[in-house]
Formats: sequence, C-alpha cells, structure tokens
Amino acid sequence: MKCFNILLYSVIGLMLMPVVSADFSLVRPETLIAEDAVISETYWRSQVEPKGEFDEIGLHRYQVNSPANSAIVLLYLPGTNMNGELSVVDENHSLWLFLAARGIKVYTLDYRTHAIPNVPIRDFEFMRQWGVEQFVNDAAIAVDFIRKSEPGLPIFVAGFSRGVTYAYALSGQRDIAGLVALDGGFKNYERKQFDITSALNRLDQSGQYASILSRSRGWENRQLLMQRTWQNPDGPALTDRYETVGEQLTATLYNAWGKGRLTNPVDGVSSIEVLARMMENYDRFFPAIQNIQGRSLASQIDDPSTELDDHFGEMEIPILYFGATNLGGDNLMNGIYSAVKSGSKDVTIHVLENHGHLDVLIGDRAGELVYDVVLNWMLARVPKKPGE
Repeated sequence: MKCFNILLYSVIGLMLMPVVSADFSLVRPETLIAEDAVISETYWRSQVEPKGEFDEIGLHRYQVNSPANSAIVLLYLPGTNMNGELSVVDENHSLWLFLAARGIKVYTLDYRTHAIPNVPIRDFEFMRQWGVEQFVNDAAIAVDFIRKSEPGLPIFVAGFSRGVTYAYALSGQRDIAGLVALDGGFKNYERKQFDITSALNRLDQSGQYASILSRSRGWENRQLLMQRTWQNPDGPALTDRYETVGEQLTATLYNAWGKGRLTNPVDGVSSIEVLARMMENYDRFFPAIQNIQGRSLASQIDDPSTELDDHFGEMEIPILYFGATNLGGDNLMNGIYSAVKSGSKDVTIHVLENHGHLDVLIGDRAGELVYDVVLNWMLARVPKKPGE
C-alpha cells in the first residue's frame, strides 16, 4: 500500500474514491431492437456521487429473447465520446449484437458524459472531478448490479480505446473472468517523466475542463455530415472540394489522425456508411482531466497519484488483445506491453494489418477477425462447474 501525501492529493484531487452502491431504475423494459429482431434491449439509469445535475450513468443489456442457456456475461466499456446505446443495428458491424445473438448477455455502460445534452454549455467546472477513478468507480457499480442480476454467471469485461484503461483498472477492483482489450492499453512500454501536478495546475488556470468534439468545425456541421453520409453517401457534399458527401467524410476520417490511423475506409477496411452511423451517436463532451490522469497512469508502472494500478504485474485473469497497425508502433507496443507485463499467464495477441483504430471495432471483417475470436476465447475460459 502506498504512503500518501495528503496535502498533495487534496490539491490534485486524485485520491481514490471509495466505491459506493447505487440504485438503478428501470427506464426501458425488455424491448425488441427491431420488429423482426430476436435480440432485446433493457435499459437502466442510476445517479452516482456527488449526485449533481449530470452525475448519472446508464446501463444497457442486449440479449436474445430466451436467454435461458446463457452462461456468460460481458460488460463493455466504450471509448472516448462513445456510449452504450446501439447505433449500428447489424451484427456484422456490432460486437454487442454478434455476441448477443450467440447467447452472450452483453451489458454496455453509458458514462456520465452521456447525461449531458449536446448543446452549448458555458460552465464545465463539474467535470473537474470526473477523473479516471470516478469512471472506474462507476464501472464497478455496474459490475455489482450485474452480479445481482445475473447470479453465478462469469463476468468478462471488454474495453475499446480509453475503455481499455478502465477495464484494466476495474480488474483490480472487482472479480472478473477475463479482459478483452480492443486497441488500447494500460501502461506505456517506454516510460517518460510526467509532472501531473503542473499539468493539473495548467488545467485549472485555463478553466478548459471539457474536451469538446468538433470544437473548430462545429458540432452541427459534424452531425449533418454524419447523418447525410449514412442516409445517402452518394448525395452532394457539404463543400465544393468533393463531389459526394461519402467522399467528403471518407477523406475527413482517413486523414483525421494521419493517413488511415483513425480508420481506413479508403482501402475498404471499414464502410463509410457504418462509420457515419456509429459516429453520429457520439457524445459531445468529455472530461479533460482524464487526458492528464491517463498520461500519468500510463507513464509509470505504479503511479503514486492513484491506487488503480496497484495490481498491475500481479494480474491473474486471462487477457485478449487486439491492436491496429495503422495507429502506429507506439500504440501497438503499449497495448502488447500492457497485456504481457500484466502478470497474466494467459495472454492472447491479435494484430490487425492495415486497420485503423475504429476498424478494430466495426471493420467489414470484424465479425471474422474480432467478434468470433472474442466469442470463442470467452467460451474456452468459462469456469467449469464441479463434475464437468
């Protein structure tokens, strides 16, 4: 156990919050996701501490209508600006639907960010306390609810991108059966010095507590581009530089982080219509403090600013990692390093060539390269019952 400098942590606000229970209220009872579907969704919401205006999380469950034979539960933790709502209703491009159709009970989490309306907001000071610990705490509350709702079933946890960090941290807080890391990591293979106190001071001086999606382009323009693309990619572009709106979004996403790093629709790895449908459902705001905390957490084996990583190097759960080559060698190495140095004796690595970050999640071959692998990996690791 670490020795804490009380003064320091009272200033930077990174003391580990105790996990507290929460009461989930049923918002939407079990409902078919489409008229001809065999999969249903159930939706709950719960207030969480400190119970401010936007301190609310949501939990969705996707399952076949008669899940009597289900033996596995998966909790999915989304990436930055993502949520647990179903946007792509196609099991070929949805890990949740693919697994649910095969008997897995899939729970997906809405972070507190999903409770914020996507409208201009002046004061984001409430996000100053929305740190990594708080979001991991929220995920732990979800696990506790799932445990009560699905007694006796093993709970696997999957995360995408930033959700992988939460998944690793959560595994030290709750008993889970295994961890699926979708193009994300927990620790950097090459550690660098990082002054978190100075970074937090700069954040306070700026008052920019929220990372805002499409701050420069404009949220309304972004949403219009997404919507028009998935409705009709051959329709007219929103600018004279391109002939069609599909061509415009393809170029925008392909070059967003550098050629093919975010996604690679140019080479047909992902469908631009599917990308647009998924990305239209993003949340507009995310707490900027987590960029700082995440960097501190990843830069050292045992970050003194938090207890969330005390178990790293001593993890005993199975880990399945998928990494995209297009996002770059450092990202890939960080993901592999996090898995192989976790302490787990059961680590499986899958590297996806010519894939960008989002392609791991919804690429046109994701069913074959990712979803089916996740399914079989979990099935092979379901704890055996006595006598089996």
